[in-house]
Amino acid sequence: MSALCLRFSFSMRYKIKIIIDKIINFFLPRTCFCCGADLQKNKGILCTDCFKKLEVVKGMICRRCGLPLKSGGRYCHNCRGSKISKYKCSFIRSALKFNEPSRALVHAFKYEKYLNIAPYFAEVMYKTFRNNPEFREAAFLVPVPIHRSRQRKRGFNQAEVLANHLGKICGIPVLNALTRVKNTESQTKLNRDERKQNILNAFVLVKGMENKIDKQALILIDDVCTTSATLEECARVLKEAGAREVLALTALRE
Repeated sequence: MSALCLRFSFSMRYKIKIIIDKIINFFLPRTCFCCGADLQKNKGILCTDCFKKLEVVKGMICRRCGLPLKSGGRYCHNCRGSKISKYKCSFIRSALKFNEPSRALVHAFKYEKYLNIAPYFAEVMYKTFRNNPEFREAAFLVPVPIHRSRQRKRGFNQAEVLANHLGKICGIPVLNALTRVKNTESQTKLNRDERKQNILNAFVLVKGMENKIDKQALILIDDVCTTSATLEECARVLKEAGAREVLALTALRE
């Protein structure tokens, strides 16, 4: 009799849970950030089909900046030969390629304030961190800052959120060593040279950080790397302030 009651209890609780889930989904529907498919039976942030389309950055990539190379080789055109010596950011890697589903995720994270996406990005960034021994001597993770007016409007700095999640996984402390003093126009529609000019002198070192970063290896953290102009400008400021080496790790590579 007791076993029958127990089975009945489990059955009732399961049915009640299904009903509650359906009610929640009706009033607060969960849909795929990319295609809009219903996620009632899927606990992820993308539907199964969109999740499969996410592409990890691997294989043939530039040894310095991590740009995927269609035709192979050791370096991309911008890093090849003597040109590599001009860069302040010595090593850049990204976790995912910028495509339709990854773009949808980063857009929802940054502009629609879905901060629950950040742990996923941090997990895939950690896999990239773990697969590249160049990162292991770093003393701090340094998030790329956004201008205070933009942060007030958005409510957070996406790079700092990613750095905090990643720091907990890899055990490296986060250091907000930079501040953005120039509220630049969007880089989206600018070419490489225009981006470099647009971002020039946009960052300064936070007062009192010289001693902390002196002779240290640092990892810049950001959401997306396109031409790496922003990372390079941040690295220049950090190197001039005494950092031994500046590397970078981003969630996406465009």
